[in-house]
Amino acid sequence: MLQIKRLSECTLEEAVRAWNAGFEGYYFPIQLTLESFLHRLVGEGLSPSLSIIAFHHEEPVGIVLNGVRECKGTSMAWNGGTGVVPAFRKTGIGKALMEATLDIYQQAGVELATLEAISENERAIALYKKFGYEIVDELEYLQFPESVPRLDTKPFQVETTVPQRVSHLPFYKGGHPWQTQWQSVKEGEALLVKDEQGGDIGYAYYRRVFDEAGKHEKTILFQCEAHPARDDAEPILRFLLTNVFGTCSDEVVKVVVNIPVTHSSPTYSLLKEIGFQTTVKQVWMQKRMR
Repeated sequence: MLQIKRLSECTLEEAVRAWNAGFEGYYFPIQLTLESFLHRLVGEGLSPSLSIIAFHHEEPVGIVLNGVRECKGTSMAWNGGTGVVPAFRKTGIGKALMEATLDIYQQAGVELATLEAISENERAIALYKKFGYEIVDELEYLQFPESVPRLDTKPFQVETTVPQRVSHLPFYKGGHPWQTQWQSVKEGEALLVKDEQGGDIGYAYYRRVFDEAGKHEKTILFQCEAHPARDDAEPILRFLLTNVFGTCSDEVVKVVVNIPVTHSSPTYSLLKEIGFQTTVKQVWMQKRMR
């Protein structure tokens, strides 16, 4: 008999077991320890009371991690991972998990449900479409393996701050994919580009990752935008990218997370021009709940 419980009603060991078994054989390894599972929940704003685990005879066989937050006045939900144990795939568990998830969203007053799916995962995409999700854009993870060349750009005034500061900007991309929103960038840094009067005309936020010895291992860019009304939007973006990546050595991995391809600013085209390579392609899906 299938039983679906809230993650808050389960043990952490059951949750980790459900996650690791549910994503066995996935497109890339995402096996988690107890510590990294907790880090994912907290870091990405996922809620144990909104997430669910499916059990078959007391054994966890499926999981969905969910989070809800306000984005530009809209209550947005994110499905941060749906996994089913291989032996139970094609048995209706994925359908049952999606039904339960959408019921939870309704109860929580969610207005917009969102998720991402690997572009090649046609089975998952078809399931989400059956429940009313539509593809609204394509997303890519980008990576650059060498030192980023210093881009020709004019100098701008710049302020170093925290990612939360960008949320008040009228051109902040608050509706972009969940993992690129400022709330998901724990321990991040931000840059605000200023005009001659001190007004904000561009921003970028990112996180630098260090190993246990303090060595800089990775820089992850989440958003980089210029005010759309500016004639010098491209120089602003070049200036920002130079300041984010320009001092990173060859050994530092440079990553851009889930950047929209068709509805992005010129940032995507500029990153590709620089030489950033696509490592993962996803579709961004949304369902209007009300």
